[in-house]
Amino acid sequence: MSSNIARLLLAFFLATMALALPAPSTTSVQNTVPLNGLPAPGALNLKYITLGVGTQNYSCSAAGVVPVAIGAVADLYDASLLLSPAKSSLIPSFAAVAYSTHTWFGLPTLGHHWFSASGVPTFDLETRGFLSAKKVANVPAPTGSISPSVDWLFLQDDGRGVSKNLKAVYRVETAGGVASATCSSAGVIKVPYAAEYWFYG
Repeated sequence: MSSNIARLLLAFFLATMALALPAPSTTSVQNTVPLNGLPAPGALNLKYITLGVGTQNYSCSAAGVVPVAIGAVADLYDASLLLSPAKSSLIPSFAAVAYSTHTWFGLPTLGHHWFSASGVPTFDLETRGFLSAKKVANVPAPTGSISPSVDWLFLQDDGRGVSKNLKAVYRVETAGGVASATCSSAGVIKVPYAAEYWFYG
C-alpha cells in the first residue's frame, strides 16, 4: 500500500473514530500501558497518552566508530481521541504507522520532548505539565516491532524540583530510531523514530 493511500485511509479512519467515541477518559485505559517487562506504574495516575514523532540523535567523532547516543527531539501529539475501552487496543499500531507513512493523523500537538544541554530527558506539555526525567528501566523492543527499534523505557522525575504535574513517563511501542552499527563520517546522525509516551502523575 502506498503511503498516500495509507494516509487517506487513516484520515478517514480517524475521522470516523472522532464521531463515534465518547469524551476521552484516561480511567478507561488506566491499566493497559504495555509494559513488556518494565516496572508497573503502581499508584500513579495516567494523565496523557501521546504519539511522539521525531529523531533519535547520535554523535560520530570519525568514520568507522560506533555512534554515541546524544538524545532525541520529538513533537508529542495528543492521542486522547483513542482513549476508550473499545479503541485503546488500536493505539499500539499508531507509532509504527506514523513511522512508516510519515503522518500523525491530524492529532493536535500536546508538547515537545528534547534533551537538555546536560543530557536530561525533558518533556514539556506546556500548561498541562513538565517532566525533568531520569531513566529507571529499559527493555528491548519486543519481537514484532519494526526492526531495528529503540528500547522501551520507564523514566521518573529526576528530583531536581522542576517537574510540574507529571511524575513518570513510559516510552513504548517504539518504531525506528536506531543508528547504523558504525559511522560513515564525522558529525551528527539523526534517525527518524516514532513512539508512544504514556505520562503519569
